[in-house]
Amino acid sequence: MKNLILQSPFYVSISDLYTMSDFALMSIIRIPSSVPFDSNIFLVTGARPILVDTGSGLDSTAVIARIRSFSNVDPVAIVLTHCHYDHIGGLKDMIQAFGCPAYSGIRDSPYIRSGDSEHTLSTMFGSTLSPLGVSDAPEGFTFDTGDSVLRVIETPGHTEGSICLYDDSNGSLISGDTLFMNGFGRVDFPGGSMDSMRSSLSKLSNIDIRGLFPGHGNACERYIPDYLAGVLRMAGV
Repeated sequence: MKNLILQSPFYVSISDLYTMSDFALMSIIRIPSSVPFDSNIFLVTGARPILVDTGSGLDSTAVIARIRSFSNVDPVAIVLTHCHYDHIGGLKDMIQAFGCPAYSGIRDSPYIRSGDSEHTLSTMFGSTLSPLGVSDAPEGFTFDTGDSVLRVIETPGHTEGSICLYDDSNGSLISGDTLFMNGFGRVDFPGGSMDSMRSSLSKLSNIDIRGLFPGHGNACERYIPDYLAGVLRMAGV
């Protein structure tokens, strides 16, 4: 994938070449959106499926139909990796469609509940965000789909309340805009912090990441320590 850093304004890249595939690993399915700047939307399947991030909402009707085409059971929860509009703009539509609760990191939840245009970047996307009800998902909180148990890891840096979801049983990490195979999330938006990002990347280096599902770009089927080592060097860790 050439000129990757020019295609997404949400992360820093150390390479413009990815060796990644565009399909699901294990029980995590990437739901396509027709909106180029939308976040990745992941459906984690099981008897109690969960949805991770919702995109901007500009393609919600089609996204909802695609989610239902992959699962006979509607998601029982929506988890937001952070508060930026390209990840949460579709939340209202998804809640209305699935009738399920939504969760986000404890330091980003207030911005979503208040519809804060600065921290959610809704103005940057030429839109507004209505206040939305979300519950807090603190460090260690878990979501059990019946097939997978995803554990919340707080990873501030891209935003104050960014979180990742980790499956201890198979090493899958849904990383939002914290970690990409060749880079990490930008830290120059409101609430961003390079010091916090370094700490979060160091934290992630202590877990066994075998599959990476980032907030933008393709999923990496076979994530290896060398990839994270390169990101750590880039971040000055």
